[in-house]
Amino acid sequence: MRRPTLPLIAATAAAAGAVAVAVPALAASSASPAAHAARARHCAAVIVISHHRRVRACLIPGPRGFTGFPGPKGATGKTGKTGATGKTGATGKNGTNGTNGTNGTNGTVVAWAIVQPASTPPTATLINPSNIAGVTEPSTGIYCITATPGVPLAAGVAAVSPEVSYSAGGVPGVIAVNAQHANCPATPYEVDTFTPGTTTLATGYAFTIAIP
Repeated sequence: MRRPTLPLIAATAAAAGAVAVAVPALAASSASPAAHAARARHCAAVIVISHHRRVRACLIPGPRGFTGFPGPKGATGKTGKTGATGKTGATGKNGTNGTNGTNGTNGTVVAWAIVQPASTPPTATLINPSNIAGVTEPSTGIYCITATPGVPLAAGVAAVSPEVSYSAGGVPGVIAVNAQHANCPATPYEVDTFTPGTTTLATGYAFTIAIP
């Protein structure tokens, strides 16, 4: 006699976490015992009670459910401890000392002096002279300077600058070398002094002179 066929019933597969259904018992088939055994090996068989009878049934998984919403973000973990400070590196070696520079050539100034004008030209005064033999002021603001014999002449070239402590009233003037010394034909050096801001020759302004 043939066994009764089971209707489809719903069941919960706890181990798989999915819905499964019962299909007609594989045992209630006209297939050969070998075919029945082969089919039984490929399904999840269970024994169910139907109409007071124990019947073998085959369960198949239902469709996969929707993915659930993501859970809330977990709390941020505690910050780990700060690592130990590394060792200080070794001190670097000192660099080598640079080479000393060569000495410059000696200066070439051969004569110098401070010239102080007198209150009444043509006289003038030399202060702390070196290889300067004399100075005169033949006309207002024009100074004729003579070097000591034997001093190499620099073709009328000299360096001059204002000097205030020996100037009248402590006021500096404008000091200029006249290289052609047209007003001092008898001497190799001529220095002219001017009132500041003008081209007017004026007396009373002291100056320094250096002859290379």
